[in-house]
Amino acid sequence: MKKVSYSLVLSLVVSGLVPAGALSLEMDTNPILVAQSDMPDELKVAEEEYKNARSELGDADPQTAQALFALAQTLIGFQRFEDAEARSRELLALFERQYGADHPNTGFPLDLLATSLRGQGKVEEALKLREVGYERLVGHFGARHEMALQRARSLAIDYAELGRLEDAITVLDANMPHAMAIPPLYAKYLNTKAFVARESGGAEEAIPVMEQLVALGRKSGQDQSQDFASNLYNLATLYLDADRKQDALATSSEAGMIALQAYGPEHPATQQIFAFQTELRQGKERGEF
Repeated sequence: MKKVSYSLVLSLVVSGLVPAGALSLEMDTNPILVAQSDMPDELKVAEEEYKNARSELGDADPQTAQALFALAQTLIGFQRFEDAEARSRELLALFERQYGADHPNTGFPLDLLATSLRGQGKVEEALKLREVGYERLVGHFGARHEMALQRARSLAIDYAELGRLEDAITVLDANMPHAMAIPPLYAKYLNTKAFVARESGGAEEAIPVMEQLVALGRKSGQDQSQDFASNLYNLATLYLDADRKQDALATSSEAGMIALQAYGPEHPATQQIFAFQTELRQGKERGEF
C-alpha cells in the first residue's frame, strides 16, 4: 500500500486466492500460521527488536511503531491472540496519539486488533472494529479509493462469516463497479462474491460469477498461473455440486494441466486437483454420466 504523506509506512497483506481448494474466504492481515514448536526464535527476535527500538528511539519514532506492528503480526502468526490483542491495542493508542483518532492510518492497528479478537472467537467485537476502520478510510479518501475498496471487501468477508449474507452482498455489489478499474482487486471481489453466492443460493448462483472470474483471467493473460488453476478447480467443484459432471471433468482437466506447470507434480494443490479429476473419470467409466 502507498503512504499518502506520512512518514510511517506499514503494509497490510491482502491475501490471494486459496490454491487449489474449495471456494474460500480470504482473511486480510493474517500472516501465514506456523507451528507452535517453531515459535521461540522468531518471536524472540520480534520482541527484542521492539524493545530495542523503544529504548533507543522512543515511543514516538516511526521505527518503534513499525517494530510494534511487526511484533503484533508475529504474535498473530503464532496464534498468540491474547498477547497480540494487547500489542495491537498498544499500537492503536500510539497511532491515535500520532495521527488523531479518526486518521485512516489507525486502520492498520484496528485490523490487527480485529484479527486478534477473531482468533479468540470475539467475532462481533472484531466486526465493529473493521467497520470503524472502513469508515475512517472512506471519510478520508472516499469510497472509490483502492484502500477503501480493499477494506470494503474485507468487511463483506466478515459479514459472510457471521452469516450476514445480505449485508455481504450489499457491500460487494456497491463496490464492485469501482473495483473493476483495478483488475487484480476485481478478481478478488469476484472470488468473494462467488463464495457468498454459493452460501446464499447454492452452486447454480455461484457458477456465473466464477465463470466471469475465469474469463477475466483468460482476457488478462493470467491463464497459466497458480491462481487461474485454483479458479478453474473451484469452478469444477461448483459444476459438480450442480450435477454438471462433464463440465466438472473438462474444467478440472484444464486445471490439472496448468497446475502441473505452475505448482509442479508433487505439490499438494496439483495432487488434489488430480485426485478430484480421477474420481470423476472413474465415475464416467462406470457410466454415471
